[in-house]
Amino acid sequence: MTSDAEQVAAPASPSDPNLPSVLENRVGYLIARAHHACHALADEVMRPLGLSIKHYGCLAVIADEGPLSQQTLGARMGVDRTTIVAVVDDLETKGLVARRRNPVDRRAYALEVTASGRRALASAQERLHGRENRMLAGVSEAQRDQLRDLLRALIAGAEADVDVDEPA
Repeated sequence: MTSDAEQVAAPASPSDPNLPSVLENRVGYLIARAHHACHALADEVMRPLGLSIKHYGCLAVIADEGPLSQQTLGARMGVDRTTIVAVVDDLETKGLVARRRNPVDRRAYALEVTASGRRALASAQERLHGRENRMLAGVSEAQRDQLRDLLRALIAGAEADVDVDEPA
């Protein structure tokens, strides 16, 4: 019988000692672990710009698809209303996004990226691209494409309104 100290000190997996062997083949755990690593790296490169990865994501979507409402932005990003309001408030305070009356619906606002926002977004994209390339240095272009395809399929499956038979 091994002690708790021995169990903690022993490498969990021969392939990666940082992954617990009991979880190293669990898709959800691996996705969560990869998400946390990506999020931490992204926040690290965004911090000098005064941005978070949430700021970046919102800026990128508004620049690409805008002008759009906060509600549409939240739906596109898969983020709840409270979070979107807080992120957009931050972006507006920083002068990176402007809320303008929606010409189609005068009761609503349309979000637009400002000139300062476009400059910040360009800088953030450059920094993030460089960091992502370093993180994926050991992954071929074909594997990167496959990974993106697999992740999109997982998201689609998770968000689909499909009845799944659960094991008894």
